[in-house]
Order: sequence, then C-alpha cells, then structure tokens
Amino acid sequence: MQYKYKAKTIGGKIMNGNYSADNENEVVSWIRGNGWIPIDVSRTYEVALQLSESATGKNIKWGEFFNFSRRIKLRDKSVFFRQLATLISAGVPIASAIETLIEQTSNKRLNKIISSIYSKVSSGATLGSAIAEHPKTFDSLVVPLVKSGEESGNLDSSLTKLAGFLEDQDALRKKIISALTYPMTVIFIALIVLGVMVAVVIPQFEKAFQNLNVQMPMLTQMTFQFGKWVRGKWYIFPILLILIVVVLRYLRKAPLFRIHVDTFMLKIPIFGNIIYKSSVSRAFHTMSSLLTSGVPVLTSLEMSGEVASNEKIKQAFLQMRDAATIGKTMNIIMKEKKLFPPMVINMVAVGEETGRTDEMLEKVADWYEEELSETVKRLSSMLEPIMIVFVGIIVGFMVLAIFLPIISSIQAFM
Repeated sequence: MQYKYKAKTIGGKIMNGNYSADNENEVVSWIRGNGWIPIDVSRTYEVALQLSESATGKNIKWGEFFNFSRRIKLRDKSVFFRQLATLISAGVPIASAIETLIEQTSNKRLNKIISSIYSKVSSGATLGSAIAEHPKTFDSLVVPLVKSGEESGNLDSSLTKLAGFLEDQDALRKKIISALTYPMTVIFIALIVLGVMVAVVIPQFEKAFQNLNVQMPMLTQMTFQFGKWVRGKWYIFPILLILIVVVLRYLRKAPLFRIHVDTFMLKIPIFGNIIYKSSVSRAFHTMSSLLTSGVPVLTSLEMSGEVASNEKIKQAFLQMRDAATIGKTMNIIMKEKKLFPPMVINMVAVGEETGRTDEMLEKVADWYEEELSETVKRLSSMLEPIMIVFVGIIVGFMVLAIFLPIISSIQAFM
C-alpha cells in the first residue's frame, strides 16, 4: 500500500513524499530511521480504497470514512496515562499494567492503540518507542516526556505530569467551547427562523398581497425578491460552504498563507486574544513540563512550538530555538518578536538567570490561563446582549417588511 508522508529533518527542512508499506507504523519507523520527525502519514487514494472494499462485499465503517469515530478525547488519554502511572507506582510491570487498561478502556479506537502499544512493549520495546508509532494520537509532547521518565527511572511521575497537562488542556478547551456555545446556538436558531420565514411565511404573504393588488413598499419588494432568490438558489449555500472549507484546507498547507492567516487571527478583537492566550499557555506549559523532565532546551523549544495552534506563535518558538543554538537567551528573542508583554519577558529572564526556567515558565503559563479565563468570561457577558439584538434585528426586519403593506392598505381604506 502507498502512503503519503510529511516529515521534518533535524535542521527544520520539510520532507514530503510517498512510501510503500503494509501499515502506517512501518512508514513512521522508516521516517524515524532516517532521523526525521514525522508530521503526517496518510494512505493515498483513501476514497478509492474504501469504495473498492464496498464493491468486494466488505462493510464500510462509515464513522471512520467520514472521520467521525477517529477522534480520541483529551479526557480519555489523560485517564489512560493517570491509570497507567498509578499501576506502575504500585509496582505492576509496564506490560501487565497496559494489559489491564486494555479491558478498562471504553473508547474503541484508543483500545486498539493501547493493544498495539501492549504488543510492542511485550516484544521488548520501550513504552516511549511504542507510543511514538502513533503520532496522530499522541502529540509531540508525549514521547519526550515518557522517554525522559524511562531514562530517569521516574516513569510514573512523568505519566502523572502528562495526565495533569492533558487534563488542564481539556479544561481550557471546555471553557472556550462553553463561551461559544450560547452565541452559536443563537445564530443557529436565528438561521432556522430566517429559513422558515423565507420558505413558508413570505411566499404566503406575497401571494396574498398580489391577489389583493396591494401596493408594496420598496422594503417589502426587496424582501420578497430576496426570498425568491434564496428559494431558487438554496443549493449555492452548501456548495459555497464546502468549497470554502476545501480551499482553506488546501491553502493552509502553504506555510506563507498559514502565517498570514494566523497573524490576522491574532488581530481579531477578543477572539484573537483568546487564540493568543490559549496557544501561548499551551506552549509554555509544554516547555515547562519538558524541562522539568530533563529534556534539553533546544528540543523543548521545538516541541513547544509544535504544540502551539497558531503558526505565528509556533515560528516564534522555533526562532527562539535557532537563537539558543548560537547562545542567545529566550528573553532577548521574546523582546524582538514583540509577542509577549514585558512582565512575561522579565519573568523568563529571571528564570534564565537563576536556573529556574521551568518553574518560571509554569508560572507564566498559569498566568496566561487565568487571563484566558477572564477573557472568556468577558466574552460570554458581551455576546449575550449582542446576540439578542442580532436576532431581534433579523426578525424585526422581516416582520416590518410583511406588515408595512398591511398598514398601508388599512390607511388607504380609512
């Protein structure tokens, strides 16, 4: 089978190509054997292969085909690592501990991955190398933390720290989702109301006004024309939405486009602040955890950049890594990038001077999380009245367009 891969060399060069193998794990092993860092591995002609299986009588797993069941929640992963840490700290051998967790994991996809890890560990592989064969499930933070724990003999401590990190990220994600749930629900309801009025209510009033020869104001005429256009061209909207998603996903593969878009995203009022604080908090938490576990500074900077969800922030961390190779300190590069407030830069500088960088970075990450929580609260309180006004304007506009001719007719008869 052919697989398409994307990897990065130690020097930072991106490598793309195809490789023939029996499964993804073989491709990942081949990439790591070349001394590269795997970024993405995917099977080519996936749709054709799925349809071919259907034609030969095999059942298509539609959840996997549409990528619904492939996701493993952060909560599930954190529970796995915490339970594994508990068993190991109790003196249970690693292989036996993993075997025990296979039976306790309800997520089918995670269960399959844990079974694969158990098979590798039972064959003599280290836990870190077994986990490294699943880069799509476990991000770049996991493997260095696990390997450093194995090398230092404190695997249970590293796994506990990893579980705590994933739990914090899950809590942060839920806060943001919670803040956005209300406005998204209101927008969804507004669209339903608008759709019902355009598809059902407006046509009936339009027909009644025409039968009665009612003189319609410009606002009403525009509303009826808009309704006709939507009813006749409704299919344009889903097609346009799909096209936008496909084009954006394609363009995001281009680094230059990605950096421009992510830079713009950071400038969006309130939402840009949320993106910035969540990305920086995640990156600093990652780096603090890696440094505490004994991972070298250069590797920690690179891995921290990889977990940042924003390309501009990611590039800032990679530039800090490059600067560190020639002896520059983090705080100097942070000043040059102008992405971080003076307080954060000063805290990092103190950490570097005192040899407690990991502790200071943890405090910086906690500070960003607190700031993010406050921003999310402010967003929630601001969006509620804005959404009410938004829905009121839409409904009010439609009602006014319908009732203006009625009022005009009543006045004409008086």
